Amino acid sequence: MKIMDKLSRKSHRKQKRAYHRLLRDMNIKCCDNPTKCMMICNAGLVTGLQRETLQNVIDPLVSKYDLVMLPNKSYCFIKFYSINDAEYVYNKIHGHIKLEGQNTPLYASFTEADPKLDYYQLSSDLPPGLRIIENFITKNEEKDLLNTLNWNNEVSKSSDLKHRKVKHFGYKFEYDSNKVDSDNPIAPIPEIYQFLQIRFRKYDIPHEYDQLTINHYLPGQGIPPHIDTHSVFEDTILSLSLGSACIMDFKQKDKRISIFLPPLSLLIMSGEARYAWSHGICPRHNDVIDSVNGITTQPRNTRVSFTFRKVKTGSCCCTFPEYCDTKENTTFIDDKTATGIENSYVHEVYENISSHFDETRHNQWPNVSKFLQSLNPGDILLDIGCGNGKYLYEHKHIFKIGCDRSQNLMKICRNKNFEVFLSDCLYLPYKNNSLDAVISIAVIHHLSTHERRKQAISELARVLRPNGKCLIYVWAKEQEIDSTQTAYLKYNTTKKKNKSLYKQKLTEYGVTLPIHENRTKFTSTDMLVPWKRKGGGDFLRYYHVFQENELAQLCSEIVDFITKDIYYDQGNWCAILQKKCEIN
Repeated sequence: MKIMDKLSRKSHRKQKRAYHRLLRDMNIKCCDNPTKCMMICNAGLVTGLQRETLQNVIDPLVSKYDLVMLPNKSYCFIKFYSINDAEYVYNKIHGHIKLEGQNTPLYASFTEADPKLDYYQLSSDLPPGLRIIENFITKNEEKDLLNTLNWNNEVSKSSDLKHRKVKHFGYKFEYDSNKVDSDNPIAPIPEIYQFLQIRFRKYDIPHEYDQLTINHYLPGQGIPPHIDTHSVFEDTILSLSLGSACIMDFKQKDKRISIFLPPLSLLIMSGEARYAWSHGICPRHNDVIDSVNGITTQPRNTRVSFTFRKVKTGSCCCTFPEYCDTKENTTFIDDKTATGIENSYVHEVYENISSHFDETRHNQWPNVSKFLQSLNPGDILLDIGCGNGKYLYEHKHIFKIGCDRSQNLMKICRNKNFEVFLSDCLYLPYKNNSLDAVISIAVIHHLSTHERRKQAISELARVLRPNGKCLIYVWAKEQEIDSTQTAYLKYNTTKKKNKSLYKQKLTEYGVTLPIHENRTKFTSTDMLVPWKRKGGGDFLRYYHVFQENELAQLCSEIVDFITKDIYYDQGNWCAILQKKCEIN
């Protein structure tokens, strides 16, 4: 009688499904007559089958065979050295043997061939920049570390954690943004963990770490693939594994490398592995590993990881812009495009909002007024980008002139009897060394390339007399300094957020710019900022918001200027400059 005739209906269905999978996966056919190769249809690495478990079933029956277990498959193969051995084992186990934890017995089938060994061979290569230090700590140290943790009262408040428990020290990791709030530190890393920081130095790890996340994983829990945010954390990130081993998957485009992390080991991610490869842990109860005897599964137990990060100050300098949030938020605009963007999203906008602008701009900023008051009697001041002329009144001890690119704003100033003229800040119609002082308040941030911003400041230096003084204000990307929240952000605590209809806009010049949500922190250096008028008629203005030290660096590139002061004033970076006496 043929083997298929002996099968129960249930085993027949399982075999049939296995036949289809096998034919689809490896083009191997099952057959009715005995062969040297047998497939276990309903047990494999995916089902959690361990090599040793199946060996314990087969070893009492035959002395010589090869067991082939395939990653990501729910079936496996036994290759015998004779057909008699194969038929004997088949008759003993098919439909008769139940493995521990299984509700149904093993179902087997003969196949025409066995899979090639190179089909399931795992790579031992590591992503560039990845290191694993095994036995970084001792078993006793592991026990001491685990004893410092009490998880009984820990409850996940984030759906992103999938019920995983977590503790933070130094700074709280915000899972909705994958960042930390560097202005809001929490309890520092406990002193009891300091011995780890000391041990890190033996492996040329460069940082004294200030942020620690401790994760508690039960079997079946994992963490989604991710790249730790470039702009928030420094290069080298560490992860210490305690309790249980696991497989961590590293991915970069079509590349995938699975790394076995044993307990007591330290994972070091730097360079390309840190910046350009995602890493994650698949939520499952068993991991496929390479054992001495071959590929098998290993059940997970409770695992605890200590992840150490160093919070970054300043911008990211990595060489992986494709994966960098800093590079993604930096818009590259060439000189040809810059003129079009500024015409459409700066000059035309101010022509349209001039009346509303005049209604809302009255009071002089105190530090600007203080600068004007410091000028000598009779000094000639030029206010570049004077707008509605709010700095052209008062301070009668100096002679004040204003210029602006907007014709409508110039009309408003003339109606107030101010001395003004129409001019582009990049090309001032004044002779060299002809003015005593200049101010540029909230103007240069409307220029869309570094070279154009530099040219504007160079013009300020050109028209100033030796020892002449200059004051520059530009919007700051940082709207909170020294834990002081600007009025720009405070306003949002009492007003309901008006979310923009657009997250970003593809301009008619082929450049995509994010649209800022008013009264929130800036997420990018180059943005379109809404101007909202009562009764409708909203407009988008282009801004380049300056990061800390950016204005100072830009001013240092102007050789004729000496930087007297750089300061922060209510959401603005400010510079006081003085022209050198000796002109190069």
